[in-house]
Amino acid sequence: MSARARALGVRVGLALVLGAGASCVDDVLTDESDVIVKTETEAQWEQYVTNVDFVEGYLPRCGGADSGGRPRVLVTGFGRFLENKENATGRMVAALVPGLEYPLTSAPEAGEVDDPQAQTRVARATIELEGVGEVDVCGMVLPVFWDVAALLVLAEMQAFEPDMVLMNGIAGARQPLWLELGSVNEAVALPDGSGTLAPVETGSKLVEEAPDADRARGLMLSWEDVKAGVEAAREGLAEETDASGFRFGDVLTGVRFAGFPRSSNTYLCNNTTYAVNYLFDHPGQTFRLLRPSHPREGGPTGVDVTLTKDFGAVPRVFAHWAKDLQGPFEPQGAAVMRALIAAQLGAATPPRRGDNELAEVTD
Repeated sequence: MSARARALGVRVGLALVLGAGASCVDDVLTDESDVIVKTETEAQWEQYVTNVDFVEGYLPRCGGADSGGRPRVLVTGFGRFLENKENATGRMVAALVPGLEYPLTSAPEAGEVDDPQAQTRVARATIELEGVGEVDVCGMVLPVFWDVAALLVLAEMQAFEPDMVLMNGIAGARQPLWLELGSVNEAVALPDGSGTLAPVETGSKLVEEAPDADRARGLMLSWEDVKAGVEAAREGLAEETDASGFRFGDVLTGVRFAGFPRSSNTYLCNNTTYAVNYLFDHPGQTFRLLRPSHPREGGPTGVDVTLTKDFGAVPRVFAHWAKDLQGPFEPQGAAVMRALIAAQLGAATPPRRGDNELAEVTD
């Protein structure tokens, strides 16, 4: 580990060993399957270095694990990306967690750096859930940037030590809620929310150190209990309407288990989910994320991350929501999120790995 990385490890403390990889010309990455983002142009390199600097300087904001015996839940949503100027999931998480402000930002001019710090919001609050009682929630609105989102979640995870992790993203305009059964160790070569950085090659590994046998990895949830709780909540809200008379149930049309791998789940949602899912199960091992295709003299070649605590038994799931929930239906969406969390915390059955035998969505 470089002096730069060691210094960062001290700054972050024992909670998370997080630092830039060694920065020397000998570290040029020649195997495209080993890289995550293309940094060939000056604009790409500038955005990349900005992202690394932000992650290196990030300190957990939800505090430690002391909750007076209350359950702890980490909930994430995303901010704007590409043509999506706002994001229903970031808005709903902000509605769920008192004191969490959605970062309303605009995309920069072409060629300019898109600041990940401006798109990140984190807050901790205690909320009351029906059938569960008081719960401490760490809410995060994440930038839609390759690997950056996952690294931020991992940093908060290590400090907050949640009993459950719920990650959220948007999919089609109007559709069922998809409970993702698993995640896949593959990237798709599409630009992230900055419009500048993209993986070099579709199919390249998100976590290079993961063996091929772990290409597809199930998430952890009490699947039937959670689905039943979410379905009941959605049905109870289905007839509520917006000012035009349009029904909530016509936007969020049901609840389905989504299989893996699946072509409709290879973007940032899967990137964040796989990195979190895999690292949870491998405490003490060091992984390098946010790798550049073209490192520069004296610049970073990635971010090394090690979880020092074992989160292998922690329930974790990714939920894909209808993007048209943004706006009048954000409160109802947040209410369904609350029901999802309550269903897991009060589940009668223990969490288990997601299995495609449950899959109702397969493409």
